[in-house]
Amino acid sequence: MAKKTIVDFLVELDSNSKLMDAYKKNPVGTAEKYGLSGEDLQLIKDQDWDEVAKRFDDTSKATRVISY
Repeated sequence: MAKKTIVDFLVELDSNSKLMDAYKKNPVGTAEKYGLSGEDLQLIKDQDWDEVAKRFDDTSKATRVISY
């Protein structure tokens, strides 16, 4: 099984309203349940959106503004 990354998680958040609702209530718990690594979970805990933005290195993906 492929490892889930924070990029996968944020893309899924954009298209899955149930996941987004859960994330709004409990961001870290939702990300942990999704299967993110400890390092990716720490980015969410710290709200290190600059580092998250660096993970979107594929310019073919739409830029996401994270404000929640």
